[in-house]
Amino acid sequence: MSRTWAWLFAVVCLSLLTVQVSAEDKVPGPQLPKGWKFTMPAGDPEAGKAAFEKMECYSCHTVPNADLPKARTSGGVGPNLVAGYSALPASFLAESIVNRHAYISGTLERYTGLDKVSSKMGDYSSIMTVRELIDIVAFLKHLGPAPAEHR
Repeated sequence: MSRTWAWLFAVVCLSLLTVQVSAEDKVPGPQLPKGWKFTMPAGDPEAGKAAFEKMECYSCHTVPNADLPKARTSGGVGPNLVAGYSALPASFLAESIVNRHAYISGTLERYTGLDKVSSKMGDYSSIMTVRELIDIVAFLKHLGPAPAEHR
């Protein structure tokens, strides 16, 4: 019995010693800088237009006055990307592409899936590069202010 108590005492002492040493040697983890927020890097609107065409975004989205080579063929599955989208924050536009279920533009049923919650937009995360995302956002931001009929 005394042997068991000796082992128990040794284990408790070592545990306390380890806790004390760990607390003294603990290095603080990474900290966010005060006031930090994510900002999109600058993109190339022309490269964004090319990526928009490559991903065939025009098959669901109309972009007025963007001189895209093909007309929309899907019957308006996605919202029209009128010039007013340039007023939205770049980070919101990027999230709308990479996290397509987070916020669905408008309340039209044609934009949502059968569950009426998820977006019909495809998942581009396996085929779109980060650079293409940045450039597509720059393309949308470059469209300018919304015309009077879209305000």
